[in-house]
Amino acid sequence: MPRPTNMARHSSSSSSSSSSSSSSEDLSNKKEEHVQPQSTEPNPPLPPQPQHPPVVPTPQMGYPPAMGYPPPYPNYPPNGQPHPYNPYTQPPPAHYYPNHPYTPAGASGRSAFVRGFLATLIILIILICLSSIITWLILRPQIPAFHVDSFAVSNLNLSKADFAATWDANVTAQNPNHKLKIYFDQIQSFVYYKENFLSSSAVDPLLLETETRDVMRVRLATNNTVDHIVGNWVVDEIARERNGGVLSFDLRMVVFATFKSGAWWTRHASMKVFCEDLKVNFVGAENKGVLDSGKDSGECDVYYG
Repeated sequence: MPRPTNMARHSSSSSSSSSSSSSSEDLSNKKEEHVQPQSTEPNPPLPPQPQHPPVVPTPQMGYPPAMGYPPPYPNYPPNGQPHPYNPYTQPPPAHYYPNHPYTPAGASGRSAFVRGFLATLIILIILICLSSIITWLILRPQIPAFHVDSFAVSNLNLSKADFAATWDANVTAQNPNHKLKIYFDQIQSFVYYKENFLSSSAVDPLLLETETRDVMRVRLATNNTVDHIVGNWVVDEIARERNGGVLSFDLRMVVFATFKSGAWWTRHASMKVFCEDLKVNFVGAENKGVLDSGKDSGECDVYYG
């Protein structure tokens, strides 16, 4: 009895499994019918795919990559917005590299010193110019004037071997300044005949107070000594002009002076005094003559240096 029961169970289970399989096949057939298109044309065949040999990975040599760095940014960020600068994935910006050449620290220090020196020099020059202008406006310095009051030649000997002569002159020096005294520290006088030097001598120093004048006494002599020998052609020219009754000489002086205003302003200067074409008249055969008292006789030109 038990065997028929098991067989009945087995048959019922097989029948139920067959019914369930048939029902699942029906459902799948319905789905395929639903998915398949209405067209009855067959699908085109797929193109043949090229066959490539398998790629064998190449072993990487060197150090392993560093860990912990952020991933690189994409080349084209979303929404067209530039991504922030990352030193590990992008080159530095263009302005990072300066275009001017490298200048050592010592060169910049030297250039700063040169600029400072030039600026100081310019400031000093400006201050000196301003002080000179202010002084000139306050003191109004003026060059002294000179005039030959008398000029005489004596002991004139026109022998070539024993040429001799003596010149005596009184020269008036005038100080036109209202606030400055003038000290004539050194005075050297010279006498010329047509640019030919004849003799020289020193003159005593002189002090001129403000707006005053004084006379300098000048005496020169020559005897044709070894110290200074007058050329024969000069003696011949003097003798020829002496026969006409008039000799013309030039008296020149070099003056080293000091201008002072109290104790706060002092200026040293040199002056050249030219008293040119002093005509000396001779009478007969005398060996002496005096200055011709003409209108412009004795005028002197002064050059301030």
